[in-house]
Amino acid sequence: GLFVEAVCENIDRIVFPEDLDWTLDIQQPGGIDKRERITVSSKDEVEVPNSKGVANFIVKWDGAKQPSTMSVLTLTRKNELKDLKGKKLGEYDANTREMMPVAVFDCRGIDPVRWYPVGPFTVVSTSGHEFASVDLSDAEGDGWVEYDEKIEQPVGITELKFEFRAVK
Repeated sequence: GLFVEAVCENIDRIVFPEDLDWTLDIQQPGGIDKRERITVSSKDEVEVPNSKGVANFIVKWDGAKQPSTMSVLTLTRKNELKDLKGKKLGEYDANTREMMPVAVFDCRGIDPVRWYPVGPFTVVSTSGHEFASVDLSDAEGDGWVEYDEKIEQPVGITELKFEFRAVK
């Protein structure tokens, strides 16, 4: 799962759309082969060779017999994960100041190692104002900053951090 944390000023939440294109760096488990800035989207469905299944992304690593797959999971009661019980995906609650899961990927033969927060995301301020189509790439460095006219205050996201954790 992708877990996110950020320092937020006058922000209530960050919304990650269900149909988001996730931009990631991936690598072969235990190998040196790596692919940078690949895109995984729940909208893409590719048939897995020699299988009846489909995946959102497929890669064939050098020397591998079978292709490796990655899919964006949509959690339902049927496929609920124990590690995420009671957690809501697709949204970062800015009031928590802790790592929160925002997405889960079903990875078979792929290790995600880097996330690029290019969005588009929706950022909701404490006044309820929605900033649409936000790219949070700057939030990793100098920060993403806007002005909320309703509260006559700046709003911002800084110190954006992420980590991938195995969830079951």
